[in-house]
Amino acid sequence: MPVELYETLYMLDANKMASDGDSIRTSLHASLEKYNAEIVVSRSWDEGRKIAYPIRKQNITHKKAFYHIIYYKMESTKQIDLNTDMRLSMTDYLIRYMTSNVDPKWAEAILDVANKDQNPGFALHGMQEESTPTEINPGYEMDGMPIDGMDGPPRERGDRDRPTGDRPSGGPGRGRRREGSDKPE
Repeated sequence: MPVELYETLYMLDANKMASDGDSIRTSLHASLEKYNAEIVVSRSWDEGRKIAYPIRKQNITHKKAFYHIIYYKMESTKQIDLNTDMRLSMTDYLIRYMTSNVDPKWAEAILDVANKDQNPGFALHGMQEESTPTEINPGYEMDGMPIDGMDGPPRERGDRDRPTGDRPSGGPGRGRRREGSDKPE
């Protein structure tokens, strides 16, 4: 079976992590090793981050969470069993989790950032610096037409051939019929 690289971001109970963080991390690692996963990187991603909306689980309303991220290699056939095990056995401290399969062409770069960058929220930090609006290629065209906003004011749908100052009155898309339409005027 193919061995693939996975990334799992865990949203953990911040109060339980503060009091018993080492045993929770050990439990996360044990659950992965139970399915013969090779842990490549395991580290905290962000501590005590406020959640966008309260999550109620086991009669506790969580407003903050501790995020922990683990990169691991495992046979792809065992991922479903691991997900089932996480949902059933980690109910006292696991609020949510998200697992992604890492594309092999990005694996080395992602693991390099995960190992070297020690800032909280390192993944978001790296993605925000990656591109800015000024880096967009202004010569990019789609269907022979420049993308809106690249060569002047935005155009409305169906206005490819008409100059931008020649729009019909009455709002966008009104006053003009498409050729071949069966609708009466």
